[in-house]
Amino acid sequence: MVATIIDVAKKAGVSASTVSKVLKNYTTISDATKKKVLEAIKELNYIPNLTASNLSSKKTEKVALYIYINDLKQAVDEINMQYLQGAFEQAKEINLDVVTIFNQTVHDYTPEELSRYFIAQGINAIVVYGLNKEDTVIHEIINSGQFLVTVVDAPIVNDITSSVIVDHIQGQYDVAKALLEKDPCHKVLYLAGKQNGYVTDMRIQGIQKLQNEFGFDLNIQYAEFSEKKAYELTQRYASDADAVVCASDLMAIGAVNALINMNIFRRCCGYDGITLMGYVGKQMLTCKQDFYETSKQAVLEIKRLLEGEKGRQRLLNYEVKVIKYDDVIM
Repeated sequence: MVATIIDVAKKAGVSASTVSKVLKNYTTISDATKKKVLEAIKELNYIPNLTASNLSSKKTEKVALYIYINDLKQAVDEINMQYLQGAFEQAKEINLDVVTIFNQTVHDYTPEELSRYFIAQGINAIVVYGLNKEDTVIHEIINSGQFLVTVVDAPIVNDITSSVIVDHIQGQYDVAKALLEKDPCHKVLYLAGKQNGYVTDMRIQGIQKLQNEFGFDLNIQYAEFSEKKAYELTQRYASDADAVVCASDLMAIGAVNALINMNIFRRCCGYDGITLMGYVGKQMLTCKQDFYETSKQAVLEIKRLLEGEKGRQRLLNYEVKVIKYDDVIM
């Protein structure tokens, strides 16, 4: 089995970031620590990947932007476009070379094959957008310690992995509370995202937190971030609910159109703050995130890791607000 930077760190009794600093000849590392690390490297026959070799030179770092494409979406993927724009802008400012890799292009790779693919591309680090619990390949890539990683919207942190995330538990709680607190509500239809998703689980915790406080009946259905599925589930269950809380704006659009076609009124809110919400024809309450800024922060976290800093969690802001047509044509 090939030794990783984490194996070296354990053998030497130091952190992975310290090993990285030794490989980059940091002058702040003591001779004693450097000796332990170098001995561990020799004993384990550790061969640094392109991350270490590039770090010790003047080369521009190369970062993969790993993006998930959701086949169930029926609209232009505005969120991913904002992610990419933010990443490109920030990478240009700090002299990082970024390449985009969509999950569909490597979906049948084993962890070893994907690792070799990244190394062949000269990739030093990876920003992963929208990681779910079922993607065992990316989880193995993260756990291998071969690459520096920043995950967006997944609560994974270690010495060489950072997390950039919104507090989705509190965000879901806040937007649903703003929708429901004005009038009594006895039954709520909650349209969740993809099962086994980190974001989905956190947002469910948020609506359950509000349920415990308000005491309403909660019907949780998984609409998989699909406008079409949200439309179908709303038609099936909304008649027996006082309100429809959606874990994404795209699902809220599907829910609102279903309610219109059913000719019934139900309070409804979304989550994300995408531009499309302004074209629904109604003022829509949502939990607005800044995906452009999130992606910029994710790239900055990669830069920190490349400089030998430890991984950490960055908690970003959100805003509960009403989105209307005037907001999107400014």
